[in-house]
Amino acid sequence: MARISTYIIDTAVTLSDKWIGTDSSGGATKNFTAKSIADLFNEKGSVGIVNQSNFLFQTDLSGGRKPGTISFTAGGGSTTSFSALTTIKISKYASSTNLILNYLETLVSKPIMLAQLDDLNNFGVYKLYSLTQDVTETDFYNANFTLIESNGSLLSEKTYGIVAYPAAAVDQGDKNFVFTQAVASNTWVIQHNLNKFPSVTSVNINDFEVYGEVVFNNINSLTINFSAAFSGKAFIN
Repeated sequence: MARISTYIIDTAVTLSDKWIGTDSSGGATKNFTAKSIADLFNEKGSVGIVNQSNFLFQTDLSGGRKPGTISFTAGGGSTTSFSALTTIKISKYASSTNLILNYLETLVSKPIMLAQLDDLNNFGVYKLYSLTQDVTETDFYNANFTLIESNGSLLSEKTYGIVAYPAAAVDQGDKNFVFTQAVASNTWVIQHNLNKFPSVTSVNINDFEVYGEVVFNNINSLTINFSAAFSGKAFIN
């Protein structure tokens, strides 16, 4: 075998190229592809990127929910469209096993991006409006958000990065929401997710304004109580 220094340098490295090395488990000599090393770095977050934390999307919960993962409460969910995503459970540890709870808490009320690291065409941009500790699995937090824009779907066992999204890239105009009460009722419960205490105007199906008692449940939800049941719309601004 010639000296390693005499081999030519490959100037066209591909993901299928290989290195020879030693497996830390057992000390066996093995080949490692460029792709397998890149996948490892992505999964474990070994290459630091400011403001980004990586998580494996776990769908099989038969062995328990794992640190460093994102998942749905009941598991499963592979091929769920990013546009349909409103809540997900996040480990307080990133895939690197580093505790990142303090960082995650800084993202609340801000735009975030959730993107597949080996295919950035699979992504969702959201407004993260709450992050609350799970009462039974205390190492996990329930993230709730509203969609800004997206493309593609979540795929099982893929690694995703969560990163703060530039607020300047999101339309910062006045936030509003139109609620439709299709079935006549004297109590309308409205989840608007505007992250504020808005003004409220309600109308019946003939577009005549109707006055009711507005109760702000929190900054993202309100209830309107009317003296009689009717259907119509509420303009939340």
